[in-house]
Amino acid sequence: MSESIKRRIAALRQMTTARGCTEQEALAAAEKAASLMREYGLSDLDIEISQDSVKAKTHGASIRDRLWRDLAWLTNTATLVRDVDGEHRTFVGRAPGPEIATYLFVILDRAIDRAVREFKKTPSYTRLRKQKTKRQAVYDFTAGMVVRLGIRLRALFADQLSEAAMSDAQRALAERYPDTVAVRQRAGSVKNGNIATLGYLAANNVNLSHGVNGSAGPKVIAGKTGAA
Repeated sequence: MSESIKRRIAALRQMTTARGCTEQEALAAAEKAASLMREYGLSDLDIEISQDSVKAKTHGASIRDRLWRDLAWLTNTATLVRDVDGEHRTFVGRAPGPEIATYLFVILDRAIDRAVREFKKTPSYTRLRKQKTKRQAVYDFTAGMVVRLGIRLRALFADQLSEAAMSDAQRALAERYPDTVAVRQRAGSVKNGNIATLGYLAANNVNLSHGVNGSAGPKVIAGKTGAA
């Protein structure tokens, strides 16, 4: 199904008297939209629900993926990992949820990468000798960041949560991707609380307000700004 058809129908449905159209124009637009929906077998949900995707390094089972599931929930979207010319994480839901989710995904993913690189320069990492121990340290640091970033996101988006919007998003995802299966979270646990605390504190340096209602971000979805 061409996304251009959906956009055309959505635009027609926006042509109402409340938006400045005459009654005749609004009626003609509504009739045309209904005709196109019948022709292409589209429902209201097909038109009202959008989706957006972003390249992802993880495949659904890593510690970072816990954050992406939180991000989906807090933007009233449903999410899945898709192999489309490489791994992508897709968010499905009512606009501007998917746009906000993918934008913040990029912000957060890069922030974690940057913080991990800085952590690897510290004695907490450089003094480690075994590769297994180093991998665990990175896991612990990342886990700390994920916890804190999740808390901050919840403070930003808690008043935007909608059970109805989430239900629609989950239903739309199931209809569009009926063959999806749940990914089991890879077993893992924090071994060094001090390193996890370093990650937790590093998450305070991530600027989230820019992705929520800063000038370079997508539409406003939350009314709060700044670190939480």
